Amino acid sequence: MRMVIAGGGTGGHLFPALALAEEVKRRGGEILLLGSGRKIEKMALSETAYSVRFLRAEGISGRRWYQKIRAGMKLSSATLKALQILRDFSPQVVFGVGGYASFPTLMAAKILGLKTALHEQNAIPGRANLVLGRLVDRVFVTFPSSARFFSSSKVTVSGMPLRKEIFKEYRRVHGGFGLLVIGGSQGARFINELFMKLAPELRELQGLFFIHQTGEKDFSRVKMAYERLGLQAEVHPFIKEMGWAYSQADLVVSRAGAASVAEICALRKPSILIPYPYAIKDHQAANAKVLVQAGGALMFREEEIRPEEFGKLLFELAKDPLRREKMAQNLQNVLPQNALETILAETEALVGNA
Repeated sequence: MRMVIAGGGTGGHLFPALALAEEVKRRGGEILLLGSGRKIEKMALSETAYSVRFLRAEGISGRRWYQKIRAGMKLSSATLKALQILRDFSPQVVFGVGGYASFPTLMAAKILGLKTALHEQNAIPGRANLVLGRLVDRVFVTFPSSARFFSSSKVTVSGMPLRKEIFKEYRRVHGGFGLLVIGGSQGARFINELFMKLAPELRELQGLFFIHQTGEKDFSRVKMAYERLGLQAEVHPFIKEMGWAYSQADLVVSRAGAASVAEICALRKPSILIPYPYAIKDHQAANAKVLVQAGGALMFREEEIRPEEFGKLLFELAKDPLRREKMAQNLQNVLPQNALETILAETEALVGNA
């Protein structure tokens, strides 16, 4: 199968694309990735064997009038470029995973009469996917609750395509309490600031093995702060081997992007989720609530967090393995765990019916 996968811009869009690309290639298919050229994509794609092209596109929603005009011009230009790329590659199907490159590529695919599908990662779909959902041939969703936003004749609750790397078995390098903090693929300033404030207390937690993904912008500042305060920590701007990081973790503190939530759920990691407060339609909070309602996670909005109380909660969870084990058990079967098989079975059927 020849497939174009379009999207990216954030880890939440990029990692499902890579998971899908990996499986298609494993089955002998040909892949072309179309991204938006953002730094996270270039970092994550630097060591892949896939053909990659970039489209210059940006969002329109929530911008000033002159910014919308500029974004509209870029969207038109990106669609024209996507038309040429699709003609040259001649895919059997074009698959969108969200992000700025997804919209123009799927629009170009419809103009050319190609088979199309998209994956909506979040519990509440974005505006672009709501529009595209009316045009594409198949829609796959991560969360059962988001199926209602799309035509029942097109939608399948597939779960999230996850990279095989996160399931690799790594040796646990410590015998204590593993704490993993991930503010998303680009980091989270609020979470970074919170843990710098908590550093003196965390230093007193016996047996702590602490991993913190900070993002590029805050990496040096956070690392220096921990060193100055005497807190031993594995600090990284971006963690490529997330399977290793999850293997060390007994508790995860994270934003609530769909990819992170799905990974936490699949690996059954107890978590404290801090949704990004400016996410469109507050979709990160909606993602987090799915795990909270199942009893597998705790959620705090930024304005609810007091460092002293938050630190106390961390200590309580660190010293209560039975509570953590119960949270882990509650994550079983919250989301479908066979996303790649479901998506590819339906996509191959779609191509076969062309």
